[in-house]
Amino acid sequence: MRSVPRIHRVVALTAGVLLGLSGLAGLGSPASAGTPGGHHQKCVSPEAARYEHSFNGPAGTASIKLLNGPLCAEQSFALVSYTAPSATFATPQHVLDSSVQKFVPAKPGELKVSKLEFKVEVPECFTQVDFVFGDQIINPLTDTSDRYNSRKVGENAAPGNRSKPAKGQPKTAFYNGGSGTCKAEPAVEALPDCEGNVAVKLINRSTFSETFTITADGGFSKTETLKARQEPVTVNLVPANAKNVVVTSRGKEIYRGGWTKPEDCQVPEVGTPKASVQQTCEGLTFTIENPANGKDLTTVFTPNTGTAQTVTVKAGETKPVSFPGSEGLTVKVEGDLDVLNGEVVWAAPANCAGEPTPPTEGTPSPSPSVSTPPATPGTPGPSTTPVAYTPGDEPELPLTGVAVGSIAGGAILLLGLGAGLFFMARRRKLNFTA
Repeated sequence: MRSVPRIHRVVALTAGVLLGLSGLAGLGSPASAGTPGGHHQKCVSPEAARYEHSFNGPAGTASIKLLNGPLCAEQSFALVSYTAPSATFATPQHVLDSSVQKFVPAKPGELKVSKLEFKVEVPECFTQVDFVFGDQIINPLTDTSDRYNSRKVGENAAPGNRSKPAKGQPKTAFYNGGSGTCKAEPAVEALPDCEGNVAVKLINRSTFSETFTITADGGFSKTETLKARQEPVTVNLVPANAKNVVVTSRGKEIYRGGWTKPEDCQVPEVGTPKASVQQTCEGLTFTIENPANGKDLTTVFTPNTGTAQTVTVKAGETKPVSFPGSEGLTVKVEGDLDVLNGEVVWAAPANCAGEPTPPTEGTPSPSPSVSTPPATPGTPGPSTTPVAYTPGDEPELPLTGVAVGSIAGGAILLLGLGAGLFFMARRRKLNFTA
């Protein structure tokens, strides 16, 4: 009589556990659960972003276009104009005007603008105008102050080298020029807008404090004192006060004028269109909304598979553009619509597993009765002899979906069986008779 070696008990337990785990694994297999999906829109870090810029220093304008967004983080840009002592680089320089804007990350289902426009006032004397990465403006520029260096858009090193000039535009976005020395005395610049307002900018270029007095229609009167090298101060005049504007300093008149309509006013004002993208189980749907005071927009949607769609949306119209979902689908947006010219990637949302719903358990409905026609005389009627039943004689219905309860129950049963074998092996011995 011999006892079974201990290793046989271990083998029995292991077999039971493996059988149970294989049943549980079936519950998480692709046959029983869909792989979660979601909205994945490509984004790039500011360090990997690439741009195209335009720049006009004498006019004080610049623009920059994002080519491969959307961005994963914010990126700021600044256009700044200085008064300078020479038409070539020289110090000291003092800020006259600046404009700071930024690209921001796009939220899911949202398309952001891909182009920023900048405009600053340029002094009527020697000047320097710089277009730079970031929102840190150096004021004043002196022999010992910081420099913009590679922050200038279009420079040979990072971050400036992330932008290339548009056709016919200067490679590096900075300008030195103008004519005449910026006199060390108080100065005024009046900036009218299209709504009838006037912004009166007071500038102190002297080496000591200066006092400015402004009078205008409607009994308007205001006095401002600017310290030496202080940044300009702007006084805004509403339409009721925007005529017969007089500014005096040091006891003499240094400006007289009033509101005049700027040449670049847009009448009527053009509305801003909206665009969005929606991820669904069926695919991607873009929606373009053009306001009633907008202008006609033509946009091209180019998928990586399939046919491109060109859509024109007139003022007051809203149009959807859809693409059926497929593995790896990406759609590029280009055209008049000032939205991100990058790619939107489709991925099925998490609730698109596509699994059929198992049939509800319950009492099966009775099969429809079949009428047997009466037998014709001389013709044998239907046989009433019982027929022996053999398993497998009846056709089986096709199984659909996943019997989750059956799998789970089978897995638990197999686990119990394995554990039982183990304990029986420990408590009992097997006898063998020669």
